Amino acid sequence: MNKKENSNIRSIGCKRKSHVLDEVDTNRLPFNDTQTSQNVRSKKQKRSKSTLKNPYQKENLTNELTPSSTISSSQYHSTFENHTPLPNLNFANSVEVWNLMLKCDDTYKRDSDLFNHHTSLQPTMRATLLDWLNEVCQAYNLTRQTYYLALDFFDRFLSIQKDCPKKNLQLIGITCLFIAAKIEEIFPPKMNRFSFVCDGACSDKDISDMELVIMNTLKWELRPVTPIAWLNAFFKVYTFSDKENISKSKQQVNESFLIPDYESELFVHIAHLIDLCTLDAGSLAFSYSVIAASAFYHFTSEDVVLHCTGKTLDQLQTCVEWMVPFAIAIKNAGLDFLTDLNNEKSMIQTHTISLELLHSAQTIQADIETEKLTVLESSEASSLCPMTPSKMASMPPTPPRSTGTS
Repeated sequence: MNKKENSNIRSIGCKRKSHVLDEVDTNRLPFNDTQTSQNVRSKKQKRSKSTLKNPYQKENLTNELTPSSTISSSQYHSTFENHTPLPNLNFANSVEVWNLMLKCDDTYKRDSDLFNHHTSLQPTMRATLLDWLNEVCQAYNLTRQTYYLALDFFDRFLSIQKDCPKKNLQLIGITCLFIAAKIEEIFPPKMNRFSFVCDGACSDKDISDMELVIMNTLKWELRPVTPIAWLNAFFKVYTFSDKENISKSKQQVNESFLIPDYESELFVHIAHLIDLCTLDAGSLAFSYSVIAASAFYHFTSEDVVLHCTGKTLDQLQTCVEWMVPFAIAIKNAGLDFLTDLNNEKSMIQTHTISLELLHSAQTIQADIETEKLTVLESSEASSLCPMTPSKMASMPPTPPRSTGTS
């Protein structure tokens, strides 16, 4: 190979390198005509002159290639505090990770008054549909995250849409589960499996058409931090703080922090309470992190919650009080399903709740409101509901309720 061929190869390599930079830089147009090439050359000359003036300043090129990163970082730090319950991670900035989760929790919002926008829908219809989706998840061995993604898509879709027909409710629900399974599951069931469980109420084409409607309505925003994801994060902090004493040390934690390594029975117990609470339309008034932290409080302690969730007592008090009837209903019903539990199935969504259990909790809730029973004593106005396991065990069971739905 002669010198001329070598020079041609080097020039081609330079052109390819420049072309890659032009694709990365969103402020520039591709090489499509002579005028564009001249504009690019002039920009390169200006850039080279500025580099000659300060050859050690590399931030200019970085900011030019990624103009949005600096802006989002400044906005992000001005919105949230530099505090996180996460340990010192060696693979990511724990403060940034936590703030991104909080930002996501604040972005993916649902309308607590969504039924006012749908004259033909009632909260009991939502509860019936979610209970059925829960059962479908168990039949197909879908994960808890898949179920809660579908729940989020369903609630946000109804929060945006107006006057949704009652006949479309099942189609919307199963399509949300189909989308969630494609996002979360390694081997998601095929579309015909989802239409099969509808027993002829909708076809594959109906699900495919509704999928486009839902995706466009949600603007393809499909990655919320669900209540079960928040609970998983709280448990990771709880487990590492307990075993490694990370809260009192500054040692870094590696990627093993991402692997679930905690007591599956306690996790499923708390997830069981979240499953029941989210059937009720009252859960729409609370963010996912608050729901998970409040359920976490019912079975741990105040100190654990403050350390592992990063929440204050004022942030959780309303939700914890609202959860009390659901915790009582679970205590009365018992936890016999835990006898067949193993670690492998702890993250699989199981159908352990029912509409009868929801009705029992709602009846207890109505009794508390009607009889003006307060969970907090007047001398303890600043403290939370003491629903830790030891105090739950001392509470007498409520009398059995009727099994009809409200």
